[in-house]
Amino acid sequence: MSQCEDAFGTYEKCDFAEGMELEKKEQKKAPKGAAPSHLPLSPERAIALLYVLLAVAFVFFMALTIVNLQRVSAVWEELKRARMHTESSHTTAWYNLSEVQHSLGQQLSGDLQVIQGQLLRVSREVENVWRNLTQCRAECGEELSDRLRVLAAEKPWLEVVLRQLTEVEQEQSRALALLNASLEETRGLSARFEALRLRAGCPTGWQEFATSCYFFSTDAKPWLTARNYCTNHKAHLVIIDNEEENGFLARHITDNQVFWLGLSDTESEGNWQWVDRRSRSFLSWNNGEPNDAGHDGEDCAIIYSNGRWNDIGCSSNEAWICEQTF
Repeated sequence: MSQCEDAFGTYEKCDFAEGMELEKKEQKKAPKGAAPSHLPLSPERAIALLYVLLAVAFVFFMALTIVNLQRVSAVWEELKRARMHTESSHTTAWYNLSEVQHSLGQQLSGDLQVIQGQLLRVSREVENVWRNLTQCRAECGEELSDRLRVLAAEKPWLEVVLRQLTEVEQEQSRALALLNASLEETRGLSARFEALRLRAGCPTGWQEFATSCYFFSTDAKPWLTARNYCTNHKAHLVIIDNEEENGFLARHITDNQVFWLGLSDTESEGNWQWVDRRSRSFLSWNNGEPNDAGHDGEDCAIIYSNGRWNDIGCSSNEAWICEQTF
């Protein structure tokens, strides 16, 4: 019989001893290195765990702090750019004002539109900067408030500039009105002068058609000599603009006559130009012309009685037609 059965008072000791034996057997059966499943948390481990949590909280707090600092730095940079942009806008406004004052009376209408456009752009830029600064004010703290006060202090100065630009605009409007009145008076004088010229008519021996006078020579000279003759008489070798003018000239040419035109390609072969170097769409070349025939080529144009044109050598002696425009 075991000790547990000998006496009633020994049962508790026996049960405790058996429990310890069972616990030792369980520990021996458990895999080596395995942690007990229901052991209470020791104070050392609790303190270590608390340190870890504090470290994580500190790292998280530092990350938030860095992010906020970056945001404040970005807002600060934006504020600096806004101020630089505002200063640049002020400089541009002053420069434009100086330019307007310098060129007043020379480019009235064009400068007025430029000033209005620049004034509108400067106003919009200032409004945008002011709006952005107002939106950032709650986030940027006292530093941003100081910047806003600086900008507010500069606003009256900008208003003075805008008021001066308005005064310049009003002055230009008055000058433009005076200029328009002067132009109207000049047009009236020109119309009266033109009427006097028309009343005077063409010089003796010249034929009148539309707004030009024409001289048909009776002599025959080379093309260059004929051109110089017209120039000396404040005219030029005839330039034909349309079919009506060409028909008028043809009606004053007899069947056995030809006359020099103010048309040649002496500067560039095949590039026919009038003496005023302006291009015309009207052409009346004869069939197969111009052909630049001959050893020396044909670089100057003549007109026949049928209104057709031909190219011949510029050294030929031919009659010519001078044209003088009213």
